[in-house]
Amino acid sequence: MFEKNKKQRVLQHLLKIGIILTISAVIVTFLPKVPVFDYTYQQGMPWHHETFIAPRDFPVHKTAEILRAEAEQITREHPPIFNYIETIAPAQLERFRDNMPPEAVINKLQGIYEKGILLLPGDPGEEEPRVITVARDNFAREEDFSQVYTQKRAYSTLVDFINSMDLPREKKKELIALDLNDYLRPNLVHDKQKTRVSLERRLKEINRVHGMIHEGETIITRNELVSPEKYTILESFKVEQERTTGSARARVLITIAQTILTLIALASFSIFLYFARKRLFYSNKDFVFLHCMFLLTILVAVSGYFLDINMLLVPVLFFPIIVNILFGSRAALFLLLGTVLLVAFLAPNSYTYFFMQIAGGIVSIYTLSHLQRRGQLFLAVTLVLATYILVYSSFALLQRATFSTGDLLAIASLTGNALLLCLAYPVLYLVEKLFGYTSEISLLEFSNPNHPLLRLLTRKAPGTFQHSLMVANLAEEAIYHVGGSPMLARTGALYHDIGKTRDPIMFIENQAGGANPHVNLDFDESARIVIAHVAHGVELAHKHNLPEAIINFIRTHHGRGKAKYFYFSYKNKYPDREIDEATFTYPGPDPGTKECAVVMMADAVEAASRALEIKNEENISKLVNELITTQWKEGRFNNADITFKDIATVKRVYIEQLVSIYHVRVAYPKLEKNDPSPPVEN
Repeated sequence: MFEKNKKQRVLQHLLKIGIILTISAVIVTFLPKVPVFDYTYQQGMPWHHETFIAPRDFPVHKTAEILRAEAEQITREHPPIFNYIETIAPAQLERFRDNMPPEAVINKLQGIYEKGILLLPGDPGEEEPRVITVARDNFAREEDFSQVYTQKRAYSTLVDFINSMDLPREKKKELIALDLNDYLRPNLVHDKQKTRVSLERRLKEINRVHGMIHEGETIITRNELVSPEKYTILESFKVEQERTTGSARARVLITIAQTILTLIALASFSIFLYFARKRLFYSNKDFVFLHCMFLLTILVAVSGYFLDINMLLVPVLFFPIIVNILFGSRAALFLLLGTVLLVAFLAPNSYTYFFMQIAGGIVSIYTLSHLQRRGQLFLAVTLVLATYILVYSSFALLQRATFSTGDLLAIASLTGNALLLCLAYPVLYLVEKLFGYTSEISLLEFSNPNHPLLRLLTRKAPGTFQHSLMVANLAEEAIYHVGGSPMLARTGALYHDIGKTRDPIMFIENQAGGANPHVNLDFDESARIVIAHVAHGVELAHKHNLPEAIINFIRTHHGRGKAKYFYFSYKNKYPDREIDEATFTYPGPDPGTKECAVVMMADAVEAASRALEIKNEENISKLVNELITTQWKEGRFNNADITFKDIATVKRVYIEQLVSIYHVRVAYPKLEKNDPSPPVEN
């Protein structure tokens, strides 16, 4: 047996090592194979390294803000392209001649058409362009906008010309009354396709550099402030270094370095699980799930890098938030640390990014430590966004002592990041359904007294329901003191005895002082009936689709203990008979979590305390200590992650709670006949 267990442990560890190596290989495959600039610096802060001298010639790249401003200017000033349509003018002039106007008016209209009549694209309120491009006879030339006509300007020009002619007034009125707009059709037609292609070509032609740094030139000296100009030069060198280091040897070395760092991050995360959350470490399902969350966090960040998305928009906290809701704050914190350490070097300002993500992550972990309301997630996202903005703004002021347009865009990206984090709620629902996990939001729904199973328990076994409520209150209070999920303990306690609905009269709390059916049964038969409530409870739980997290409480609330009343009664009545221990032993298993262990203790002490004749502090204290100590000695808590200190705390809490429940009431005095005042109720 020992060899078998040893072999199983070895296989378990080999499996976990294989998982770590596989996930590490996937991460390294997707990480960008570019060298990391081996200097750390922040704009507005002193240069803490030795004097940096340019090792080779390299261009100074324009900043994103400058490039964006130039692109906006080109877009704003780019002349729209209009095609000159030759056929429109002759047709309209021929129509106009039919009205027999003076030749001078016809010539004026022809002159207008020669220069061109256009209909501006876009909204009527948009600013008119200064210059346009006219494509005519396979040639394109730029013309001042004032040299062509809009329909409104062409009409005014033609009317003014008619009014200036030496003609009788009636003739002028007759010409103007011809509805001149009907003969002014645009012959310059905007060509959206040509305009777009031309603009794209102009944008591609933007010069992205504005100077050169030559080999041997001093870039920055020790303790010199990193000014915006120096920062631009350092960033340019960093970009050029990444572009020029593309040899096969360099890629191999970079891959080796990334593999080492990734393995260290993953191993650190696994070591934490081993020492701090052994249950998660030894559960293959949980181990794989948590490491997949690690992988997905890295892949989300890397996808943002390769898609050239602002890293501030990438929701790095998305999966740590899900882990925090499902597994608690410590697992989420170490997941956050491990992933952000790997992701930070992809961001432009690594230290700022690292500081911001860690601060925001800690805020989210604290806010969501016990998620019991849907609104908590949105509150957490709001606080994360506030933290992001505060950290980013502080670093911006520290580096530049001012805000710029780029900072507003960064804050907009952070806002988008926070909005994406809100998607964790629907994704959490999918994770619960796909992987069988249970969040505290789901537990809150299951603990609703209107749940069909709890209503069944209330109706068929009211005494058991009251007992379950008491156990739930005790367990919840104890978990608050020893750590764990109070909502899980409470919900599990509410359902732990649901199997008693099968035959409620067989359990003393539902007999209400009536006849006890066990009187007519043998002790071993009574034991089988009582023990069967565990199996019945599991069956009912599966039928109503309760999650495994709750079913575990049904299975383990007696563990591998015995139905001691019937067991001892049988032994006392038949001291010479050989006893079948299995008949009086619950199927188990023993509790595997702190919450299940706490419910087991609460179940035992609550039921036993009801049988106390004198419910004072001394008797309750003695009862609690004896029952829980006996459970510990029998090994009921060997599989649970609960310490001696935790057990002592649970005892103290249960004693305080039970003493409070069974407090001694003051006897009311009897009303004397001569006293006219009525008795006063407490």
